[in-house]
Amino acid sequence: MAAGVAVIAIGLAAGAAAGLSLARRTPDGHHVARNLALAPTPTPTAAGTGTALQEIAGQDLPEIVTVVAVGTASEELGTGWPVDSRGDFITNDHVVSQGLSFHVVTSSGAEYPARVVNSDPQLDLAEVQAEGLTESPLPLDTASASMGQAVVVLASQGATGHPPVTVSLVDGLNQRATVGDAEPGQLTNYIDLIRIPAHIFPGNSGGPVLTAQGQVVGIMTLAAKFGVGAFAIPLLEVLPVIRQWTAG
Repeated sequence: MAAGVAVIAIGLAAGAAAGLSLARRTPDGHHVARNLALAPTPTPTAAGTGTALQEIAGQDLPEIVTVVAVGTASEELGTGWPVDSRGDFITNDHVVSQGLSFHVVTSSGAEYPARVVNSDPQLDLAEVQAEGLTESPLPLDTASASMGQAVVVLASQGATGHPPVTVSLVDGLNQRATVGDAEPGQLTNYIDLIRIPAHIFPGNSGGPVLTAQGQVVGIMTLAAKFGVGAFAIPLLEVLPVIRQWTAG
């Protein structure tokens, strides 16, 4: 585990420390550092659960896009997932907040111009609308995540450079973390997070966390820089905002 990282995550159990970064990817590999106590990655034990999650991932993965935010001297890559059939995709605010122009790239490699139509830095949530692209929306879970719940995290492989499917379990609820060197205007204090002890990479930001029923229960936002461990925003916490954004 890495040592000497200055920023401390709060509200977590004491233990060996590892760096934690915003789950996004930039060309220069810059990460926001945090310290965090991490647990070993568990494997779903319910009979057939892992297989079911893999099947769900296979069905929904074609709907996932890479969100590209081009700034004056940088390019941020994140993951987006369709929330309706009108070309609207949900991602994290920290993926798009520094961008001046935007586009999305589908799993087939097709590129579409896009714009940020809604964002909320305090929720680390953004809605990106792709011009000329329609995908089938992912179903939403209106219940809270539960301890030990089997989940699968989807990401854009173009954003992460790694396999896009991660099967894991929920091993923490109501978690808190503090970001000491986020960009101006970005969220620094995260609360009520879902912890998932999995190896999540930069570029996963905004990716959906799905239940065994194929419903979105969380939105990936933070990831361990070393080892395993990641955090997601509970969908239930931001669902009213998403519904307001997409009501028109």
